[in-house]
Amino acid sequence: MGLLDIQPADRVIEVGCGPGVAVAALATRATRGRIVGVDHSAVMIRQARRRNRAAVRAGRVRLVHASVQNLPVGDGPFDAALAVNTVGMWPEPTARIREIGRMLRPGGRFAVLSQPRCPGATAATSATAAETLAETLTDAGFERLRIEMLDLDPPAACVIGYTPL
Repeated sequence: MGLLDIQPADRVIEVGCGPGVAVAALATRATRGRIVGVDHSAVMIRQARRRNRAAVRAGRVRLVHASVQNLPVGDGPFDAALAVNTVGMWPEPTARIREIGRMLRPGGRFAVLSQPRCPGATAATSATAAETLAETLTDAGFERLRIEMLDLDPPAACVIGYTPL
């Protein structure tokens, strides 16, 4: 979460929040902000609700059962967005990323992480994934891209882009 530089009053959306692990980490940083987690799986949303029960009750976390094609727009504009290991499963990823960009304030940031899960994945596989993600973010209108490789096995590629000011 440090890569997104989350501030106490930030509003953040995680697309494909799964069981809410990153939502919980985001909520510890955005203590006066709001975190919205979205996932297409009702099972994952239930798990995320259990994991983030106190923050949901406090109104700091909202969890939404929805697909990436039908993201909730009522909570924006967001300061930041996050997607972990999900973009490769999205229909028309460039279009989806462009829509997420419209949900962000000018200068908002979007971090996309991908840790290749294919058999035999290496650092080179991760580097290729980073290049592909960077190209997709650029095509979707994001600027000032930065690529970080997280020291995992195989490495996780993190591409961070900003909406135009």
